Amino acid sequence: MSRAWPNARRWEEACPGNVAGKARALTAIGPMTGGWKLWGLRLAFWARRRVGWFRRSRVKKLRQLSFIYYARWALIDGLPGGEGGTGTELDPPYLYFESNFNGGFEEYIDAFAYVIRFEMKVIFGGVRGFAGPTPATPFKRFIRGHDYECEHYFCAYPEATSTDIAQAVSVRDAFKQLSRDAEPEAFARSWRDFLTKAQAWL
Repeated sequence: MSRAWPNARRWEEACPGNVAGKARALTAIGPMTGGWKLWGLRLAFWARRRVGWFRRSRVKKLRQLSFIYYARWALIDGLPGGEGGTGTELDPPYLYFESNFNGGFEEYIDAFAYVIRFEMKVIFGGVRGFAGPTPATPFKRFIRGHDYECEHYFCAYPEATSTDIAQAVSVRDAFKQLSRDAEPEAFARSWRDFLTKAQAWL
């Protein structure tokens, strides 16, 4: 990855390697400040992995943002050693964020800033230089200051949005169910039911 420093150009123009058709890739990394915010984040990440109800409650709002293909946060505590050498411990650790989405960068960060504002405070609150998710303009500047442009970005369906893909999967699954369950004498009714559902998804 190469550094994508903030400038006056739009994010999509400044980081063309992050764009594949309708899909966008965002990768940001920044050092933590340490202290209670770091340990609070470790606890939140542990709960997301281990506690089902906590994980479901945290991803509920994120899933409502239908333009997101994927989002992941991780804490990097150290780097492995090359050629069998000893690794390097990072002090402080770094927060790593990567996401794939469709639409514009501005709208994407706006959604993070205003729809999942509390989550952004918890996750980015311990990163150096973070002043909060709102107002969104400084938050966008913060993300761009920690963003790295992709050198390689693969997207299986670059001309499809995440909503398009989810709808296609729903139609595929419903068609498979139809082909398995429809009895010859009731096929006409089952086919009409399938078409009604498919039109609602599309």
